[in-house]
Amino acid sequence: MCMHAVIVGGGASGVAIQRACEAEGIRARQVSRSTGFDVTANSLPQLEADVVIEATNIVATGRKSCVEFFERSARSVAHAAAQAGARHILLSIVNTDRPEVQGYGYFAGKKAQEETARRFSPALTIVRTTQWFEFGAQVLQRNRLGPLGFVPGMRIKPIALEAAARVLAETASGKRGGDLVEVSGPEEMTLWELVRRTPGPGGCVPAHRLRARIPAGSPAPGSRGGGGRTGAGGLGESRGSILTANPPSRIDRLGPTINQP
Repeated sequence: MCMHAVIVGGGASGVAIQRACEAEGIRARQVSRSTGFDVTANSLPQLEADVVIEATNIVATGRKSCVEFFERSARSVAHAAAQAGARHILLSIVNTDRPEVQGYGYFAGKKAQEETARRFSPALTIVRTTQWFEFGAQVLQRNRLGPLGFVPGMRIKPIALEAAARVLAETASGKRGGDLVEVSGPEEMTLWELVRRTPGPGGCVPAHRLRARIPAGSPAPGSRGGGGRTGAGGLGESRGSILTANPPSRIDRLGPTINQP
């Protein structure tokens, strides 16, 4: 009998997860606000699925906005999964529960999402991954001042989106079990190096377009309040291991590296 999965969340990640599920022999479809499934709404259409994968996202850094959105998302998806009699798989971030990153709004929101899901979902698996390769482009997009990009100092082990999606699909199919799955990429690097190796419209970002790492405690360009501060968010160079330079030994390391096809 064919397993059915519903992926809550759109964009490139939703497409990648759906493709990975289908490669696992799972019939999958995406739902999001654009299809009428808005996790912030007071009522939601009923889902028919064996597993519901929560891959929601918000383009914000403020703590209040992130916490409110991710808590609401977790409650809504937990309720929808329970109504369908489905398992709930939540996509999250490695080390998001560490105290050092709680000053950064997005990480505080993901921690709140995990805690809410644990309260409301009896059949829950949390899948944490490190930052995807696309994180470099996002950093440049959000930390710009005119033609220049400002890069926080941190060390990371980025993972390919396709590899992260495959882990979610394997968790859905039952190949990976337990209440927590954690994966990282195979190669440790600085965020500066990831940005340098991130292809732009005309290739990789030229060095003269970048500026040195933002000192810990300094606000990033365009940031609002504490949510965009490198020091408050644990992104400062002196404590750059917070975002997975030293992930726990239980974390699987999955390729490819950023230079591999």
